[in-house]
Amino acid sequence: MSDGQDMLARIKSRSQRPKVARDTSLISPAQDSQAFEAVAMEPSPSAADEPAHLQEPPKVTAEKPGVETPSLEDQLAQLIQVAPRRNIRLEENLDKEIERFVQDQDLTIDTLLEACYLILQEDAELQARVVSQASERLAERKEAGKLRRIYSQMQKLKG
Repeated sequence: MSDGQDMLARIKSRSQRPKVARDTSLISPAQDSQAFEAVAMEPSPSAADEPAHLQEPPKVTAEKPGVETPSLEDQLAQLIQVAPRRNIRLEENLDKEIERFVQDQDLTIDTLLEACYLILQEDAELQARVVSQASERLAERKEAGKLRRIYSQMQKLKG
C-alpha cells in the first residue's frame, strides 16, 4: 500500500508548477517596488487552497495617473460580432481557386464572402448577375443530387 501512496505523492508533486523568479529588467524602479509590494502581500499558496485554474488571476495594471483606459469588456463590445461557423460546400475546382486566391491576398474565405456581399449590396446590376449565376448553379446541383439519388437506389436494387 505504501507504493501506491508514494506514487500518488509523486503525481501530486509533479502537478505543481515550479516557481520562477520574475524578470524585472523591463520595468521601471517605481513599478518594480509596486510589483514587489503586491507580491509580498499575496498569501503563499497551500495545498488546501483551490487549484490554480480555479483561482481568479491577480489584476495587474500599469495605468498612468489621469489616463483613463477602457476595460477589456468595453473594447470587446466595440468589435464586430461573428456568427457561428457555417459549413460551406463549394465546387472542387472553385474551392481550390478561391483558396489560392485568399492565400495570395492574405485573406480568409469568410472575409472574402462578407466583402463580396457588401459590394453586391451597393451594385444592383452586379447583384442581378450574381443571383442569375447562383440560380443556374443551384439548378445544376439539384439535378446532380437527383441523379446521385437515382444511381444509389439502382445500386441497392441490384443487391
